Amino acid sequence: MKVVQISSIHNAFDTRIFHKISKSLVNAGFSVDLIIQHSRDEKKEGINIIALPIAVKKIDRLLKVIPSLFLKCITYKKETVFHFHDPELIPLGLFLKLVGYKVIYDVHEDVPKDILTKEWLHPNLRKLICKIVGCIEEYSVSKFDFTIVVTPHIKTRLNSIRTKLVQNFPIIEVEEFPTSNKSSEKYLFYVGDITKIRGVMEMVRSMEIINKVRVDPIRLKLAGKFSPNKLQKELESLKGWENIDFVGWVKRKEMKNIARNAIAGFVIFHPVPNHLDAQPNKLFEYMLEGLPVIASDFPLWKEFIDKNQCGILIDPLEPRKIADAVCYLLDHPEISRIMGENGRKAVNEKYNWGKEKDKLLTVYEYITKPSGEIE
Repeated sequence: MKVVQISSIHNAFDTRIFHKISKSLVNAGFSVDLIIQHSRDEKKEGINIIALPIAVKKIDRLLKVIPSLFLKCITYKKETVFHFHDPELIPLGLFLKLVGYKVIYDVHEDVPKDILTKEWLHPNLRKLICKIVGCIEEYSVSKFDFTIVVTPHIKTRLNSIRTKLVQNFPIIEVEEFPTSNKSSEKYLFYVGDITKIRGVMEMVRSMEIINKVRVDPIRLKLAGKFSPNKLQKELESLKGWENIDFVGWVKRKEMKNIARNAIAGFVIFHPVPNHLDAQPNKLFEYMLEGLPVIASDFPLWKEFIDKNQCGILIDPLEPRKIADAVCYLLDHPEISRIMGENGRKAVNEKYNWGKEKDKLLTVYEYITKPSGEIE
């Protein structure tokens, strides 16, 4: 059966869409096309990447990317399964379902709560749009063949007999983990979207505090992309920036190499509605690489971190608390090592894509059954 993964927002080699879902389906024997923003059509690891125009501005998604995506989708035979990953594609998903295709909606985040954090919207307008989008999602779930969600909280909100929890846990690769060849350079690590609500201001300010009390210089490697772009200039005006190494967007292998030599990984999200029930992939990626985690003291994250004794929870709005956590790990290397080992063990045993992949495949088993029975 032909399966078509579609996205108007993500990049072609997005970890969840390409490396987890698409590759898992190819390995299970499905023919997979991926229609997504990319520079050219090509085939990678058995996946046919069909290029959409690359959006330079947000308006380009509406005027160029989505129209191109629509025209490509309607050329497929009716036996095709479309699996889409962006809430802005709900209208397209409903249309595809209406004309006879099978459709799966993959919900990566709590969209209504995310709207509540959009600073460019007036607060009253945010609340209105939040309610409207929530209603649209709930209606759509009743129409699509299946809905896949990434957290238990979203499953509770969009629950139905055709909703499946497939969490965004990391891929475990067969490889050796270096333990004795750690770099002599001492640095912390953050990877992902670099934004204020993900704590970058507090991270940079904590670096100033740390380096006032440490003899050896401690640095922070930032990997990712600034949003908005002007945020970088704002951060460069802070004194702590002199202890920052901005490495830009890195490939998965490079990310893993940087992570393995770090003191700890930062997941210092602000306590906004969409973060409190989120399960950031980077949290589990740090754990997989044997890094102690310094993370926001959210109740859900406490369940992962305290339960597995793999990091330190702090107030994400207090740079001093962040600095104290870093200094504690530096002053207690044996405890730091044990935290890293505990995190890796937890991911290997519980929080990994191998277990989630099986859930994904049960969705496709249902989708492809003539009887349409749900087991």
